[in-house]
Amino acid sequence: MQIIWVSGPVGRIRKVNLTFIHLIAGFSLAALLLVLIGVGLQYFGFRMAIEYDPQLAKQLGNLHSPVELENLTAFYNLKLLEVNKHLEVNQEKIDELQKSNKKLEVLATPLIIRDSSPKQTSLGGKFIPVDGLDKSRPLKSFSDLLNMMKAQEEYLDSAIKNSMSYIQWLESKPIGVPVKGAFGLSSGYGIRVDPFNMRQGFHTGLDFQSAVGTPIMASAQGKVVKSNFDASYGRLIVIDHGDGYLSRYAHAQEIYVHDGDLVKRNQIIGLIGTSGRSTGPHLHFEILKNGETIDPKAMLVSLSK
Repeated sequence: MQIIWVSGPVGRIRKVNLTFIHLIAGFSLAALLLVLIGVGLQYFGFRMAIEYDPQLAKQLGNLHSPVELENLTAFYNLKLLEVNKHLEVNQEKIDELQKSNKKLEVLATPLIIRDSSPKQTSLGGKFIPVDGLDKSRPLKSFSDLLNMMKAQEEYLDSAIKNSMSYIQWLESKPIGVPVKGAFGLSSGYGIRVDPFNMRQGFHTGLDFQSAVGTPIMASAQGKVVKSNFDASYGRLIVIDHGDGYLSRYAHAQEIYVHDGDLVKRNQIIGLIGTSGRSTGPHLHFEILKNGETIDPKAMLVSLSK
């Protein structure tokens, strides 16, 4: 590119050759000049704003005076105390929940199986009291409180998981009364006089006396391993609950389940009758542990002491 111009009284001609590099350099210098002008205007404008309108300068520059910073820190600390207080209250509720859970376990778990119950996972964590917060560093304190909240969530998750696991374990044990409705205990576990031959013998279960047709309920969840007729037991149901526990339901009038069925606790599995070796309508109920009968009264929550 060539630029020609005429100057002076004699019309002197001047020529200037502009290459692409010259154009790029020129534009760069022009841009740099504009940036410098902008920076200068911003600097001097900001200085004038500070002198003539300090409040506007604070808004533009996000500036805070020492007093304002102190007030802001006090505000953050107040919020920190509020959040920490909520965390303290939540921690107290969690502790109370854990205590109640322990009491419920004791009340719902028969003494005879308490030693074999699942051991609860140890729960807990560091608690940071109000005095432990670094009030001079609000952001650090907020971070500490956030970690506390996460720890509480993990605590609750563990507590819920442990409780659910314990409930599942407990539901698989024959601890529920197997009769729906009114009943009386006509014969206990142990040595008694046999009602047929009047000789002393060992009674291997509990006799729940009730009207014919009274529903028989599964004492716990499990799998039906026998549902047939036995000469002594009459119409008999046997449920395997795992961990070596079996429950027997004898002298039924009707049976509603079959071998291999999975049943839930309190599910109706038959009706009380007087089939087999029986003197009248009742449910003969047995609990076995590893093949040996145990006293059902020690297992049934509402009857155990």
